[in-house]
Amino acid sequence: MRRKGWRWLAVCLSLLVFILTAVPVQAADPPAPDPEFTPSPDGFSVQFIFWWMNYGFTTQPNDYNVIQGTPLRIGMTTTAYSGFYGIGVKRITGVTTREYLGGGLWTNYPGASPSFSQADPTATIIVDLGAARVVGTNYVQFTATYSDGTKIYSRVIKITTTSSAIDATALAPQTTTPTIFWGQSATIASGISPANSTAKINWAMPPGGANLGTIMPPMGLATEYNSAIPALTDSLIANNPAGFPVNIPITAKNTDGTTVQNIATITVGGLTPQAVVARENFTYSPAALNPATFPAGMTPSYQWTVMDSNYQPVTPAGAVTNQATFSWTKVPNNAATYYFLQLTITFTDGGGHTLKWQSNDTILQVVDPPPYLRAVPNMRFQLFRDNAYTLPTAEDLNAAGGTTLAYQPDTGQPANTFDGNNQGFIRVDGDHWTLSLAASPFTNRTTGDVLTVTPTLHLVWANGQAAVPVDGTNTVLVHNQTDNFAATLSTDSTLYIPQTAQVPGGTYQSQLTWTVTIAP
Repeated sequence: MRRKGWRWLAVCLSLLVFILTAVPVQAADPPAPDPEFTPSPDGFSVQFIFWWMNYGFTTQPNDYNVIQGTPLRIGMTTTAYSGFYGIGVKRITGVTTREYLGGGLWTNYPGASPSFSQADPTATIIVDLGAARVVGTNYVQFTATYSDGTKIYSRVIKITTTSSAIDATALAPQTTTPTIFWGQSATIASGISPANSTAKINWAMPPGGANLGTIMPPMGLATEYNSAIPALTDSLIANNPAGFPVNIPITAKNTDGTTVQNIATITVGGLTPQAVVARENFTYSPAALNPATFPAGMTPSYQWTVMDSNYQPVTPAGAVTNQATFSWTKVPNNAATYYFLQLTITFTDGGGHTLKWQSNDTILQVVDPPPYLRAVPNMRFQLFRDNAYTLPTAEDLNAAGGTTLAYQPDTGQPANTFDGNNQGFIRVDGDHWTLSLAASPFTNRTTGDVLTVTPTLHLVWANGQAAVPVDGTNTVLVHNQTDNFAATLSTDSTLYIPQTAQVPGGTYQSQLTWTVTIAP
């Protein structure tokens, strides 16, 4: 057999072949260079009597795929300010475009023509690079100059030029922050297929969505959605406990006029409804904060507001409302079945300037705690005869009227409230529950013999009793209880065994299954 096995293995190896087919090798893109100038931190603007702003891009330029000979226009936005009666003017006065030549060398991009329009607190910049020139990949970086001489530097973008059109076949827009707060921004990538498609991509706000924020730039492989901040009484805040979905249309237009369309959805609000268990501790850390990119140079502070069902603020005892994570110690179980929760994040810098992100009003639904089965007993039964516990005999069980055994708790065991105690202690914590018990048929621990009769377990406790057949049937002990329950089995509890002949000696046991269910 061993020899035959080796012969079979040899045959298999003799059939193991492979064919290598020549495949054309596509030239790889040149590696992205280090920026000529370190990109500046993102810019932001806040209104503090007048507009206050730091220097920086609020929307970076995007990568582009173009056809050789077609126009190439790059969009971006920066912070800008026309001044307060001539004070604090920070206008964009010029934009320089630098092109990477390779080998660490950069040069001015020939024919680059910038134009810009300003509306406090931003400037929109469009750089016309003329017709796309050489087929291949090159890299570009922009420098914007303010009226006071300050310069800011963009990220390095990649421009891929092909000799012919490459039609788009699909769009799968993606964002790394699908849920944001009002006032927060999110970058959306087009997810165009194929990745080197030269189709012209356009982004737009949804119809009638002018009050939801802005999109910039409106063209390119990616864009940035800047959400607006509605008033706290606005329905966008109050009537959307799970956040408001903003559906941003994206269109890729091919050179033959055909289009591919899709929608990028960003949920704005930041908070989602939460179930809060009454009398238990509750913590909530919004997914929109994990992670979140905060405005550069600014420090966040947090203010959580809890409101009743009429949107009136309440002061919850034991709640921490000034941290990124909201926490509430032992949520009260009062007449309120739900609360509203809101978060305001305020950013400040060393100069006292502020910027805010605002959440929606989400729902905290107060629910009863689930019932908890804390303690159930083991039970031991013997004959109680002449004021003493004794072991029953086969003769006792063969009596015409059967025999009744008495419950014998373990008085030597320390009192405790644990599962499987030997003192007959039962405890269930919770509201609105039902307790039931099933006892499996008695089995001899040594021989495995099963009693051929069905005994009856008669349990007695203060203010209650129940008869449980020892045959696996589920029997309700406590029905529709509305609060905590604790009881100790009385020594009046018994186990009745009908007449049973020819019972092998030994210890017989039954598996007890206690079940707590939520009652209506």
